[in-house]
Amino acid sequence: MTKAAKETPQYGQVFLKLPIELQLCTLEHSHPYDLYTLSTVSKRLRRLVMAPNAAGVWKLAFERHEDLPKPPPGVAESDWAFLLYGPGICGECGKHGALTDFGFLKHYCEACMKIHYAYANVLRDGAGSTLPTSHQIWDLIPRSFRYNGLRYTTSYPSFANAKFLRENFQVMFKKWSIMELLVEQGVPGLSEYWEDYKQKLIDFTTKRTEAANKVNNWAVDVYRNCSTEYDALFAKLGERAKNRLQNYGHDPEDINAVSYFIHNSFRQDGIHKFTPKAFRLVKPKLEQHVITRKEGRLKQEREKVIENIYTSYLRSQEPDKWQYLPQPRFVKNMDKDCPLVKDFLTAPFTHRGDIRPGDVVEFFPAFANSWTKGLQEEILAVFSKEQPHIEALSFDDQLARLDLATTILTCTDCKYKARNGRVLIGWDNICRHRRSTMPGYLEPCGTYEVNDNAVAAAASLVSCVGLDPSSTTAKEMDERDDRFLCGNCMPEYHHGVNGLKVYSWFECVQHTMEMNINVSNAVHETPSWLLLTPEATRYVREHEKPHPHADRSNWRCNLCSEHYFSSVLRLVAVEHAKKVHCIANPVVGEHIVMDLTQPIRRRKPFLLGTDPSYDCRCLKCPEMSIYKLWTLSNLTDHLRTAHKVETPAEGTDYKLILTIAATPTPPAPQVEEETIETTQPNTDQPPP
Repeated sequence: MTKAAKETPQYGQVFLKLPIELQLCTLEHSHPYDLYTLSTVSKRLRRLVMAPNAAGVWKLAFERHEDLPKPPPGVAESDWAFLLYGPGICGECGKHGALTDFGFLKHYCEACMKIHYAYANVLRDGAGSTLPTSHQIWDLIPRSFRYNGLRYTTSYPSFANAKFLRENFQVMFKKWSIMELLVEQGVPGLSEYWEDYKQKLIDFTTKRTEAANKVNNWAVDVYRNCSTEYDALFAKLGERAKNRLQNYGHDPEDINAVSYFIHNSFRQDGIHKFTPKAFRLVKPKLEQHVITRKEGRLKQEREKVIENIYTSYLRSQEPDKWQYLPQPRFVKNMDKDCPLVKDFLTAPFTHRGDIRPGDVVEFFPAFANSWTKGLQEEILAVFSKEQPHIEALSFDDQLARLDLATTILTCTDCKYKARNGRVLIGWDNICRHRRSTMPGYLEPCGTYEVNDNAVAAAASLVSCVGLDPSSTTAKEMDERDDRFLCGNCMPEYHHGVNGLKVYSWFECVQHTMEMNINVSNAVHETPSWLLLTPEATRYVREHEKPHPHADRSNWRCNLCSEHYFSSVLRLVAVEHAKKVHCIANPVVGEHIVMDLTQPIRRRKPFLLGTDPSYDCRCLKCPEMSIYKLWTLSNLTDHLRTAHKVETPAEGTDYKLILTIAATPTPPAPQVEEETIETTQPNTDQPPP
């Protein structure tokens, strides 16, 4: 220190040489936090600030700053400042990091809170019993609503959430018991004194609780503001670090993608000021995050290039083949069979690179065949576990068995969460389900099982129509397009019709699965089906709602790849076929088809009335475009009003239609050398 500096008086020395009156007047303009900090500088300043004649200084300091919470009753301003700004040292165990519980005016750490705090239903009196919530002792002791010792947030201020100090409860309970005993003994003047004391103590405790709630809210706001400023500081440091990394040549896209890690690196290392030395300290860590992000981005971009080439290849194929070819996201796995793709995907991650589409397209057919062959082997392995004897067959014979009506798989991944995978019949349905993914999932379903209930249901349906379950294919059952009633279901009432739901054969298998999954009783364990007659089947078909409905986006053009990425309404697909392909009358099923690559909502079953039964056909009406059946009462009114027939006669004015086909009960069918018992209805009974 120079001679001039030594001769210059220090401000602290000047302040201490002033009279105490001037010192106190000077301190009156300080913030309470400054007074607290000044008291920790030296013993001399602490004696000055904490002296009894400095109480007015503390009081005036709090009055000058109205944003600060005022001390509760019975607490001096100097002590209140130490509770607000003092070190977080637990008053019980001495550990650091304890916050002030303003309800008890003491610091408690998390561990000590669990020891000393208790709810009212935990505390016991001298006899070991709990006190009712209406007991007066709860109003005589302070309470706290703090969640824990890690933050100032509190629970809703109700008695159920209130916590009490065990020590306060024990002391107050002893005092209350003794005083109540003395009052009962009739000590002169004690009753009035005791009631006055309790009322004053209740008022004092109430005011302290209200003050504690206010200061807790203030502490939460201060903590939130500090957190915001803290985050803003690290965000500013992160932005400067990002600019510095960009100057080193890193891609801004990679830098912005790891912004969180950049900000968090300064926080973890405790760096609060951006200096060259500080940046050199965190630079290796920051560059590692950026480089890792760059490698991941380039890998995704290269995979996207291959996927785009494969997508163009798919769109060049016939639209009907889309549902059986692997999705573009599977093509990244073809690097095992294509060295060109492998070299492209694993090249050094200095730049993205490029690849000629013509060099890759020639490998796609082999990749699709390999994917399909692997999927077929995977599915056949599931059946081999249930039916070991089929392993002796050739691969083509095993594959042909997948088209049988009784060869049914159930997807275990979506068995309980989605309907699409509960019943999979035939290779086409299995392949279509295996290549697709459920909404919200990244990978397709991968585990399948053979469900005995579904197999039994399918076998009984095939036998019900007079075919052999061991050789009938699903395509043959689809071409028949029969309709069935479930013999195990009870009639239900809907929109004025009391009857049973009508199902196709595939919907019957789905119905069996759902009943065994959702219903805990054994009603549907043995399948029972009622086959409708051709007349009843025609009536049901012509009254069913079209599926899929024309107003749903489940349609596409079958002549081009216009609707590859998203299906459209049927009207939109029809207009497209007219304008683009110059087809005057597009045919649904040939030019316009359902987009089976997208999930399609199930058809709502038709409800066939059984009580009364729709089994009457009017012979007076001419043939109409839609087949119509009546109940007997409705038909009688129709003949009287429309055809002036007062007394209808069967065979002349109307005829009865048999609803249930008169099929005999077949023997128990043999399916894969395993006997499946089925129960068929007695069709000799009159129709319902």
